[in-house]
Amino acid sequence: MKHLWLLFFLSSIFCNILFTQSAGTTQYPKHEVRAVWLTTAAGMDWPRTTNVEEQQRSMLDIIQKLKKANFNTIFFQVRARGDAMYKSKFEPWSDRLTGTLGKDPGWDPLSFLLHNAHANGFEVHAWFNTFRVANGIKNSVGDKKHIIESHPDWVKKYNGEIWLDPGIPEVREYNLRVAMDLIRNYDIDGIHFDFIRYPGKDYADEESYRLFGKKKNKDEWRRENVNQFVREIYDSAIAIKPMLKVGSAPIGVYKNLKNAVGWQSYSAIYQDSRRWLEEQKHDYLAPQVYWSLGTKPGDPDFATITKDWSENSKGRHIYIGIGAYKPEVFQQLPLLIDVTRLYGNEGNSFFRYEHIKENLMLGRRYLYPANIPPMKWKDSIPPNPPRDLQVNEISPNTFKLIWKSPLPAVDEDIVKYYNIYRSPVKPVNINDPANILAIIPTDENSYLDIIERPRSGHYYYVVTAFDKGNNESSPASVQEIEITPIVQLPKKLTSKFPLAYLLKKNQKTLYVTYEVEQKGNIILKIQNDQKTNAQIIVDEIKEAGRYIIAVSTLNLSSGSNNIILEAGGFSYSHYVRLD
Repeated sequence: MKHLWLLFFLSSIFCNILFTQSAGTTQYPKHEVRAVWLTTAAGMDWPRTTNVEEQQRSMLDIIQKLKKANFNTIFFQVRARGDAMYKSKFEPWSDRLTGTLGKDPGWDPLSFLLHNAHANGFEVHAWFNTFRVANGIKNSVGDKKHIIESHPDWVKKYNGEIWLDPGIPEVREYNLRVAMDLIRNYDIDGIHFDFIRYPGKDYADEESYRLFGKKKNKDEWRRENVNQFVREIYDSAIAIKPMLKVGSAPIGVYKNLKNAVGWQSYSAIYQDSRRWLEEQKHDYLAPQVYWSLGTKPGDPDFATITKDWSENSKGRHIYIGIGAYKPEVFQQLPLLIDVTRLYGNEGNSFFRYEHIKENLMLGRRYLYPANIPPMKWKDSIPPNPPRDLQVNEISPNTFKLIWKSPLPAVDEDIVKYYNIYRSPVKPVNINDPANILAIIPTDENSYLDIIERPRSGHYYYVVTAFDKGNNESSPASVQEIEITPIVQLPKKLTSKFPLAYLLKKNQKTLYVTYEVEQKGNIILKIQNDQKTNAQIIVDEIKEAGRYIIAVSTLNLSSGSNNIILEAGGFSYSHYVRLD
């Protein structure tokens, strides 16, 4: 019976998705947070070495791989265990950087990440472990700057870990100072709190309760200690950086539900995260919904919890956290994204990078780029559109877009980035992410588009501007271009003759069009009539589709030449005469 229920449930999900599509809504949302937790504790994701050059190279590699896969947000663990992956006034450098706690690595990983991630269109949220400050049961860590040595009276051991006591006012004040030092000195897009809770009901805080509890109910007192820190950090952060996003990663089960019974964050660890949303002291939550769709007996059901978070967002953002480290979860990653979208949440975050780095395509769920959803309670005023968009063909099938920066908006916001759209139809639908050609920062008011695989003889471009609140302008005036070879060459290439060319009189460019039925290695070459000279134009694996390539005739022999396409074990050719 349980298996029948699961089958019905999954079928219902797919029916709802199909219904949504049939209603005219795209399967791929244009606005969606696509985040990953990049873990530095024990170097689990990064760094894997103490060599600075390799640390920087591997960080750049992570950024590029995530960008290629259309991710847009990184939760970077800057404070894992009372240490720092940045230059902190209060806490020692992480030993993962040099092998020695507190030793200056000679560079700043957070600054390096911010510079390179921002240049590639990412938001970076500083992931800050709040009350958990050490692993193991050691009473010292070798650096007097570390909290367990500077204030041993503030910490307690719990199940092989060391935790700060949230009930001590000085502890909350200290965490506030550490976090505000980070916020003031780094251009982070958000601060992301983890372990912002008690470790468990049996935490040994009798002394702090005696001193500060004032005979309150102990459970309520504990919850209020965490709530008080949340209020103080939000108000302090927003006072100096109103656009900073403040969020956290609470435990997945807030309170038990039917089909979702587990470790309750509200009562077991005193984490009242929905109150933070209700009081508007958080901008988002990324709850750790680290389970699958009912495949493991006894686990809470992913869909049930995801729906519950969506219905209790209090008008803020919910990015459903996915536990990709679990095999049963990993197998369902595309479906879990579908369920997240179905219930209207604003995105996902994956724990952790190591567990998805070989599967970043995620069943093509991130096929197109996505913009980060705006937070209208922070900023609802869009920027003005870019001005004077022009598109010029600078070489065959290569087009350069140039435009002028927008005029200042009403709120005087500057532009943070641009969306470039290209569509074979007019008007360009900017709500369809399939039309997003690129998302680029504002360093240059230009973009180079090489159309290697055209599907239309005409394309239309528009450009929009986004401000730091991710509000989008109206489009700049549409510009049309023509792919002349596509217009003049046969509209359909058959499997018998999947090759055609275009050469106008006195033209120095030969346009060759070819079509591939299935993915495979393609060789395209041009050989003179005497077969003494063959120029390889293409020799690589290509996806199925139609391609066009421009070849300069200056490097070809005069007289008769043979254009040869080799694909799938077959060879096709066309003769062309060059004067």
